[in-house]
Amino acid sequence: MIRFEQVSLTYDGAAGPALQGVDLTVDEGELCLLVGPSGVGKSTLLGTVSGLVPHFSGGTLRGRVTVAGRDTRTHRPRDLADVVGTVGQDPLAHFVTDTVEDELAYGMESLGLPPETMRRRVEETLDLLGLAALRERPIATLSGGQQQRVAIGSVLTAHPRVLVLDEPTSALDPAAAEEVLAVLQRLVHDLGTTVLLAEHRLERVVQYADQVIVLPEPGAAPLVGAPGEMMARSPVHPPVVALGRLAHWSPLPLSVRDARRRAGALRERLGAPPAPGQAP
Repeated sequence: MIRFEQVSLTYDGAAGPALQGVDLTVDEGELCLLVGPSGVGKSTLLGTVSGLVPHFSGGTLRGRVTVAGRDTRTHRPRDLADVVGTVGQDPLAHFVTDTVEDELAYGMESLGLPPETMRRRVEETLDLLGLAALRERPIATLSGGQQQRVAIGSVLTAHPRVLVLDEPTSALDPAAAEEVLAVLQRLVHDLGTTVLLAEHRLERVVQYADQVIVLPEPGAAPLVGAPGEMMARSPVHPPVVALGRLAHWSPLPLSVRDARRRAGALRERLGAPPAPGQAP
């Protein structure tokens, strides 16, 4: 679905490339997690999929990025809007209307879809994302998780085959983040949508990923593989993975539940905790 062929990107005036040696594939219906320290080019890589890089960002793109067979060098973002939907970490910056229902319809108006098609897709998206009760609500009155679901819905009404998200849960509390992640899993498993997202709160999402792309440092070629394999090599990882590394667990735990199931032998090795009221 998404194919990078020896891609590099150098911004005008930069001392070196922001991306280099990117050669990988993200398959259809896959949830792919992009990780790495700050400043390694995660947002740049995401932008090459939507066409925002380099058409709006500038810079020199070498190699080839294709999405559903469309070359992003020759297709500008508006030419990819029916294939790629993009959602950032700040949903308020994404909105152009005032109410939930109007926001879901806006993107389709830009594509010139017939009114009956727009109405059907709005209803489908309201039901899919659990927003039907909020259809007439002003967006400014919604919670952070609700706003992020509306932002996702506003691009889903165009029926994109790929959804690109840049840290969609970073500004959300744990409950709101779970709402958003539940939506993404539903899109992947029920609709076969390809989801590519960057996230620094890895403990929230890594256990749901089918594939992980690690950008280890600026300009370095990415590492690609299964979540457990990549967490063993990634310079950034959740605390539960750090525990697994210290305990030399293989495979590494990707969630607290995984760690709890593995912790029996570790507890025995460290010794039983003191009884209540007993000095350690």
